[in-house]
Amino acid sequence: MLRSTRSIPLALAVAIAACDTAAGPEAADPFDAQSVSADYAAVEAILSTAAWDGLSVLSRAGASAGPSAGPAAAPIISDMSRGSTYVYDADSADWVADPDREGAPADGVRFIVYDEVAGVPDPSSERGWADLIDEGDGSAEDVALRLRVQVDGRLAMDYQVRADEEAGAGRVEVMGFVEGDDGERLDFDVALEGDGQGSNALDFDLSVESRDFAVEGSAMGDDATDDGSVRLAARHRLHGLDLDLESMNGSMSGFINLDSRPFVQVSGSSADPEFTRPDGTPLRPIGVIALLHVVDFVEDVFDLVEDVVDPVGDIVGLGWAL
Repeated sequence: MLRSTRSIPLALAVAIAACDTAAGPEAADPFDAQSVSADYAAVEAILSTAAWDGLSVLSRAGASAGPSAGPAAAPIISDMSRGSTYVYDADSADWVADPDREGAPADGVRFIVYDEVAGVPDPSSERGWADLIDEGDGSAEDVALRLRVQVDGRLAMDYQVRADEEAGAGRVEVMGFVEGDDGERLDFDVALEGDGQGSNALDFDLSVESRDFAVEGSAMGDDATDDGSVRLAARHRLHGLDLDLESMNGSMSGFINLDSRPFVQVSGSSADPEFTRPDGTPLRPIGVIALLHVVDFVEDVFDLVEDVVDPVGDIVGLGWAL
């Protein structure tokens, strides 16, 4: 989904890296490149946290909890499976329900998270658990699930997935948080929507409150024409960056504003666009690096959605969403 839209940040990143590398004084503005880069580096660190181990467990073992084809109308998890805790059985190399384990949610299932050796869970070394909770009782949505991951004694991830599909068109929304190993927390609310004909849309709102950093935006794309657009508004403490790009018929146009003032203009072919400052001066290398982080963040949003939706997709079948 949204493959054409992803090409916009990629083209922007390549062109900025190739063109704006001159040193020298930077125009007087409040662009704190080091601070901006640090914000996006913090997000990348959060998305590398141990919480993802719980998601990988759900992806590998989740089919034990419900149907693998669909999506079926909610609820997803059967009454027979609810309340069960699944552990890894080394002899069968599979996940099995342990009737002696307690603590699983009454309306869902629990999978134990282990350390791994060569990619295989080690049953002698538990790290936590991953709960898959069915919130679809009485819901009109096809999928209404919640995933919670506790690793190394802390709740590292908690988010909901809502999905509806009809005749190939559908919408998926994920909302919740993931906490990094250093305690910083990323809150997110991301929705993907496709019309079944190749036109797709992404809306996102993410923030790290401890850094007074927030990003919201949208992306649209058409798989048939490779046309698309990306709009992003980022707040870095007292300052804001706005990115607005459009690619159509092989041409790219748009701008990056700083505190509502023109900062960088974008024009030319989508394969080799040009980037200019309003006064004609180039960005310093540190500024280039910071803008690359802004551009890469759009790709990070796509990756985040894929990571958190994958376990649900493995259980109920959401291939149309990705």
